[in-house]
Amino acid sequence: MDQTVATWIVGIVMIVVEVTITTVAGLIIKHRWDKRQAEKEELRRLREEHRQQEDDARCKKMQDTVHSEMLDMKQELKDDIKPLQEDLDLMKKTMQKDTRRSLRQDAHNFVVRGWASGQEKTEYDELYWCYHNLGKNGVVDSDHEKVMALPEEPKGE
Repeated sequence: MDQTVATWIVGIVMIVVEVTITTVAGLIIKHRWDKRQAEKEELRRLREEHRQQEDDARCKKMQDTVHSEMLDMKQELKDDIKPLQEDLDLMKKTMQKDTRRSLRQDAHNFVVRGWASGQEKTEYDELYWCYHNLGKNGVVDSDHEKVMALPEEPKGE
């Protein structure tokens, strides 16, 4: 597979993952927000209907209930986000492994060949920084240095 295509695929996959997670999180938050807004409107209606002393106790009870429900919503939101985070972590690990494999293979091929064109180096460097930003480095760092140090044309040309 052409290095540029691999770079584009990694970039597109990363964008799709980010957009999907953002969209799902936005939908969850909007649902919670709408539910909270409906609860607030109900509280306003009750306050307008009941302005006497005995209603103070009822309002206090409602406030406690809303607070408790908010705590429940917070926990539900955490529970809803947890599987998304697990999926994202798995996708990130998969992307890291696939990108590392591609970088290692390309570095090996370039070093064995003894040179890498300017375009190949640029594409390798771009993919390296995508990998680097995923949080993994180590042995790929030394491969990157070797590739970047290679001449851009075969010896004798």
